Amino acid sequence: MTSADFQSDMSPEAISVLICESSSVQLRILSEAVRQAGYSVQTASTAEEALNFLNLMPVDIFLTGIEVGSVSGLEACWSLKSNTETESVYTIVITASGEDRRLEESLDAGADDFIRKPVNMTELRARLRAASRLVRMQKQFRRLAETDALTGAANRRAFMQYLEMKAQYATRDDTPLSVVMVDLDHFKTINDEHGHAAGDAVLIETVDAIQACLRDGDMLGRLGGEEFCIVFPGAGLHSAALAGERIRAAVEAMTIKTEAGVAIPVTASLGIASLGHDDLIAAPDLLLQAADAALYRAKSGGRNRVELDNGQSQPDHGLRAAG
Repeated sequence: MTSADFQSDMSPEAISVLICESSSVQLRILSEAVRQAGYSVQTASTAEEALNFLNLMPVDIFLTGIEVGSVSGLEACWSLKSNTETESVYTIVITASGEDRRLEESLDAGADDFIRKPVNMTELRARLRAASRLVRMQKQFRRLAETDALTGAANRRAFMQYLEMKAQYATRDDTPLSVVMVDLDHFKTINDEHGHAAGDAVLIETVDAIQACLRDGDMLGRLGGEEFCIVFPGAGLHSAALAGERIRAAVEAMTIKTEAGVAIPVTASLGIASLGHDDLIAAPDLLLQAADAALYRAKSGGRNRVELDNGQSQPDHGLRAAG
């Protein structure tokens, strides 16, 4: 998560719409109109299909008819709004003209808006634009609440929520999961010798360097001070060790200078742990403790190195400073 992410939601293309309609003709007409308006479109012919899709992939706006299978569109709206993971999805219900009772039911079910049949495409586009403005604001507020203000990395609360979710998935699906603890070496000395402005610059550049080494789905969080942690879903200990070494090298390669032009050397120590041991399964706190213990060994072993939770270490890279 970086400040650049805030800009990605400022175009209609960034807003995704899931359309649920039992009539194949109406579904085709609606999806084509929404797609031409510049939105990303997914379709479903039943509410069950739509809910299954939403469990796999998030969307921003849910546009649904009422009679869409054994589960109604209204029940689908209620299901979305009662789930903390989907409650922010903006819901628009398509109601038949003159069905005021259904309109009231739609709003009671949690629908954010409605549009009457036959659907006027100009009105539909206007309502989607209004929905998009709210979606973008919600995304920005959510990111502000989840992001470290200085560096743009996820804050501790957001990071822990993500780690807990990915640990549950890894345990359920029997897939690997690793975390990498990153701690800048001698950061207090940087602050003391060059000032806190220089220290802030180092933190910002460090996050940028780490982000450049990550894949989609990895999350970097700032746990506090100069300590960071990364979640690597789907990565075992060996893969995480390779990623950790890339991160270590990227931090060491940074070129940071003070306003006076004085170069600030920066290195980091890293500790890595993975799910897989019985005592770590579904226990994010224990996983972090194992990575933190590996980080301590990296510090004790000379810094500027990567240490694994099973006691194996990556090659020493020459930093011998003590303290």
